[in-house]
Amino acid sequence: MINGLVRAGRADCYLKVFGEMRGSRVEVDEYTIVALLSACSSLEDRGTGRLVHGLVYRKLGCVNENELLVNALVDMYAKCGCLEVAERVVSCGNGKSGVAAWTSLVSAYALRGEVEVARRLFDQMGGRDVVSWTAMISGYCHSGCFQEALELFVELESLGMEPDEVAVVAALGACARLGGLELGRRIHQKYDGGSWQCGTHGGFTCAVVDMYAKCGSIDTALDVFSRTRDDMRTTFLYNSILSGLAHHGLGEHSMAVFEEMRLLGLEPDEVTFVALLCACGHNGLVDDGKRLFGSMLTVYGVSPRMEHYGCMVDLLGRAGRLDEAYCLIQNMPFKANAVIWRSLLSACKVHGDVTLARLASLELLEMEHDHGARYVMLSNMLTLMDKHDEAASVRKGVDDVGIQKPPGWSYVEINGALQKFLAGDKSHPEAKATELMLRNIHMGLKTIGHVITV
Repeated sequence: MINGLVRAGRADCYLKVFGEMRGSRVEVDEYTIVALLSACSSLEDRGTGRLVHGLVYRKLGCVNENELLVNALVDMYAKCGCLEVAERVVSCGNGKSGVAAWTSLVSAYALRGEVEVARRLFDQMGGRDVVSWTAMISGYCHSGCFQEALELFVELESLGMEPDEVAVVAALGACARLGGLELGRRIHQKYDGGSWQCGTHGGFTCAVVDMYAKCGSIDTALDVFSRTRDDMRTTFLYNSILSGLAHHGLGEHSMAVFEEMRLLGLEPDEVTFVALLCACGHNGLVDDGKRLFGSMLTVYGVSPRMEHYGCMVDLLGRAGRLDEAYCLIQNMPFKANAVIWRSLLSACKVHGDVTLARLASLELLEMEHDHGARYVMLSNMLTLMDKHDEAASVRKGVDDVGIQKPPGWSYVEINGALQKFLAGDKSHPEAKATELMLRNIHMGLKTIGHVITV
């Protein structure tokens, strides 16, 4: 009964059922303990979990020889964030800590962002199964280590193991983030037709559509989407293609796909409207965007969140309606975040509104004391408007507080391999060859009369 409540999402009722069990003088066994620990894991209830751990010793004695209980205890402590305790339970398992226990620990450390610790534990595991590999691959993706995730996925394949849906979807997501089109296409072709595609959410198809769209191949994304049967289309799938269309600036196409979604009777959610509003912003569809924003709550029952207001500020800012955008910010039901103020500042730069730009910069100053990009943007805008004294003053403020903008990496896929670059970085193995080629190109262009400016 306790297990059934957990699976049905009613884990909060487990204590009542357990109380009735004790009142009926029914003895506790290891399966009862596992069910209780499962409920604590689901609720992340570390307090009750510790009490259940104590109950284990009172009723069953030492658990180190019981793999089922060791796995359940580790899973509970890991999901409740007590990773050091979970690791001690694994260490005291006398070899009875199964793959499930180690996997719970790896997953928990990875989700907490400690991927180095997770990888150390992963490498220590014996008899790793597909779930273990999936936990580490997903953990890398969760922490933004997409290249490491793909390297591990390829290693999994090289061992002849069949990855599960979660691992494949994670790998496709990593390809999407790195622009790894060729690897993503290979993964799609290899695992297309897998049994998991019959699932209710169609995670594989969504990931494929998203990967092609983010890697610049929107036509292929549309082809995969169009070949998906109507009865297999979900809100998740429509969100993937709508986000792709928005990313490629195909606003009118986005509106047509949304209408098709409505005719199928699928309910849009928060993600749907973020994609649609972004598409409207990129294509200057102000009236469509305002209509959609106004219908969110009244027609579809979706309450606008910070992201939706951000899209509207961006939409209005791109269209030059800066006062309207500022008015929307002032009337939001919550305090605007830095993303919204940066969006307004960017629009002010494009349309030359110094007054609003100063105001947005002041708001950003209160939120992000150490972020220099907004000051550079304001300074550049003042320079373009011949306000050189004010621009110099802003730049001096940046220098005085020592603000630096952290560098960002760039990735490019060459012959199926991902290459990682940083401006001014000399550590890449092909750095010298690249510099030599650029010098040759530079000289060749000068020879035929082009003027090269840096």
